[in-house]
Amino acid sequence: MNLSGTLSTYNPQTRLTMFESGPQNSQGSVVFVAGLMDGYNALPYLPLLGKFLEEQLGFSLIQVMLTSSHMGYGISSLQDDVRELDILFTFLREERAKTRLFFIGHSTGCQDAISFASHGRNRAAVQGLVLQGPVSDREFMMSSLDEMYGKYVRLAQRMINDGKGQELMVREVDIAPVTAYRFNSLASIGGDDDMFSSDIPFESMQANFGQVMTPLIMVHSGKDEYIPSHINKEQLISDLTNASPSSLGAVVLPDADHAISDLASQTIFCNAVVQFIRKVLITLEQEEKAQEQALGGLSL
Repeated sequence: MNLSGTLSTYNPQTRLTMFESGPQNSQGSVVFVAGLMDGYNALPYLPLLGKFLEEQLGFSLIQVMLTSSHMGYGISSLQDDVRELDILFTFLREERAKTRLFFIGHSTGCQDAISFASHGRNRAAVQGLVLQGPVSDREFMMSSLDEMYGKYVRLAQRMINDGKGQELMVREVDIAPVTAYRFNSLASIGGDDDMFSSDIPFESMQANFGQVMTPLIMVHSGKDEYIPSHINKEQLISDLTNASPSSLGAVVLPDADHAISDLASQTIFCNAVVQFIRKVLITLEQEEKAQEQALGGLSL
């Protein structure tokens, strides 16, 4: 299954593009932001998701290219992503007349979703968030880098203390160029990207999600290879769900890996996304109807 659609430039200054598939004249769309090292068509479930959105909701699917996409993540930041997403959502509302917009973040795209919903100028344009595969980059790096983890964290912190946070770390750190700031953000306790670690105190989790008023669901994979085996996944899912004041619950795909590679789990995921959007739309329509009735009463 392949996606066909239209490539558009949403930010002419930096030539950043978006790819829209499905009914492009629809007022409803889902914006998808992938994770580190990803770009267009990065996830195997995207064609099926596009099909579900079009057939069941009449929505289009929009994939977005950010400066941080592919090899650019290490010289960017969540703040940079939010600024670019603000430009994207302005384009979608003013140039494409979109009035129903939802946001799906995958992996580190979940950090983008939370950051945008907390600080984006156009955050009110998004009616709902889906966080697919919210995992801790820090805990994964701790388990995968072994003794090198501490060495790199100390190097990043020393560079930041020396006023060199935007300079690149040594080449051996990653295949992509990485600044001391971004490595520290991803790898250090309390870094800007450190939102989904299992050892974050519950009060700190609540603070991370406290500014998010947009309805959201989190979708977790039971066989997520980026969550170290020693972590209590059930407790982590419970804590993350309870810490978010706008959460409408969590979905667990027991047989899915991080990217939801198997078709059965993809189908469950796509159905969950459609059901979530429908639930949010019903609530919005009820609120809009109540406002119209209230205004009608005032005019009398």
